[in-house]
Parts: sequence; structure tokens; C-alpha cells
Amino acid sequence: MASARFFRYLAPNLITLSSMIFGLVSLWSAHRGDAPLAAWMIIYAVLTDRLDGLVARAVKGTSELGMQLDSFADFLNFGVAPAYLVLVYLSGHPDLPYKDGGTEHTLLFAACGAYMLCAVFRLARYNVLSDDQIPTKIFFGFPTTLSGGLLAIWILVLLKYDPRPELFGGAFGGAKLLGDSFVTPLWVWKYMPIGVVVMGYLMASRLPMPKVGMTKNKVVSVLLLSLVVTGYVCGFAMKYPEICVGMPTIWSVMFLFWGQASPTWRAMYPPPLFPKKEPARPMVRPQADIEDIVLDESSLAGEPAATKPEV
Repeated sequence: MASARFFRYLAPNLITLSSMIFGLVSLWSAHRGDAPLAAWMIIYAVLTDRLDGLVARAVKGTSELGMQLDSFADFLNFGVAPAYLVLVYLSGHPDLPYKDGGTEHTLLFAACGAYMLCAVFRLARYNVLSDDQIPTKIFFGFPTTLSGGLLAIWILVLLKYDPRPELFGGAFGGAKLLGDSFVTPLWVWKYMPIGVVVMGYLMASRLPMPKVGMTKNKVVSVLLLSLVVTGYVCGFAMKYPEICVGMPTIWSVMFLFWGQASPTWRAMYPPPLFPKKEPARPMVRPQADIEDIVLDESSLAGEPAATKPEV
């Protein structure tokens, strides 16, 4: 019985730990100049991040340890890995001003660093909430999984349609579904640090966004399930990033505007970050009173009085 319980809790945690290996491979791939593999490893981490939650609920293996491991994995996979990928790729791009150690390179580093800090801030803010404070149907701000996954999948699309074949253009990801006439303009890479900062802000913000889930409408539920399954197939096969990019992008844009247009959603606020009042301090007896008690108890017991040791 004890061994069965152990393996029940172990199963989802092993999936979480495996996703951290994907994050490590992503960092290694970005360092050695293989940007497509680095981005695909982040997508692998996105897919396994969904699996560990499904497995934990299916086997009733949710635990505090699993929640903490999940936060560490999210920080590595969707906070550090995407920021490092953007930093390494753009600073090594021969046609961009980020290569030399000038002002542009400093701004790129600041943008990637800000994104990483926003990710860790969001995860820490979530971890300090009690169970009754965690919303069940909405997110406040973009989840780290969505932000890191969007950065990675858009990088894959841009790399696939880059007009320079010697730098990954068209060398991966299956056939070009958008056609050979569609090419990635250079200015997109040039202004990508702005997009990184925006994604970081969306993570740290309190903007409401509904969680993806099945609805009472069977047609919508079937459509959502089909898109999710297609994303998993294309993601694990490392093919057709232009298919994977559609659903999360449309969902994010649509509900980003919806959350601000709806008075009900706009009125929602996340729990406060810090306590509204100072916690009650325990009553501490002054040191002089404590010494008096020691003296009194010693004298009552017929023992020599305790003396204060010399310092």
C-alpha cells in the first residue's frame, strides 16, 4: 500500500523533472548556436507541463512537493530558457546591431533580464497564495507557460521563413505551408526585444485571462480538443510551427481585449502581494524578568543562585 502511494505521487513528479531536462537542453542548444532545437525544447517543456498536471489529477497524486517542483521547472523552462535563447541568437545575428558590446547590446540584455525577473515574480506571487485565494477559472496576467511558449513558437516560425538558408531558413519544421514568397523581414528581429519586454509585462500584470477548458458547447469542445491534439502532434514531431502558433496567439489577443472591454472582468483584482497589516508579535518577557525568575527558582530549591556568565 505504501509503495503504491509512493509511485502514485512519483509519476507526475517524474514528468516535471523530465521537463527540466528539456530546459537544460534548450540552454545548451542555444549556447552552441542551434536556435531551432533550443526553441523546440521549450515547446517540449510546454507540452510536458500540461501532462504532469493531467497525470497528477488522474492518479490523485497532487502534492506540495509537486507544486514546488513545477514552479522551479517553469522558471527554468519559461523564464530562463526563452530569455537566454533571444539573448544569444540576436546578439549573434550578423545583420543586427546587438552583436557588439554597445548600447544596443546592453538594451537587449536588459530586455531579456526584465523578462526573466517578471517570470520569477509571477511564480513567487502564485506560490504565496493560499488555496482559497487561487482563482479556478481565470489567470491574472499571462501564465509563464503561455509566455515562454509563445516566444519559442514565434521564433520557430520566424526562423523557418528566414530568407537566409544558411541560418536555419527553411532547413527544419516540414514544408513551408505559407509558401516560399512569405519571408521574415529583418525589422522583426530588430524589434524583438520590445516584444520580449511586453511578454514580461503581461506575465507580471493583473490582466484577467480565462483558463482554457472544455465548455458545455460540444462543437466548441471538439474544436478545442482537435486543436490541442494537433498542437501536441506537431510539437513532439518538431514540424509545422505555423500550425502550433495559431491557437495560443489568437487566444491571447482575443481575451486580452475581452478582459479589458468587459466591466465584470475589469473589476476583478488579484489578492494583495503584501499583508495589509503587521502580523501580531508574540509577547516576549524582558530579559531582566527572566533572570529574576531563575534567581527565585534557584533560591526556592535551596540551590546557589545562578550567575550571569562572563563574556
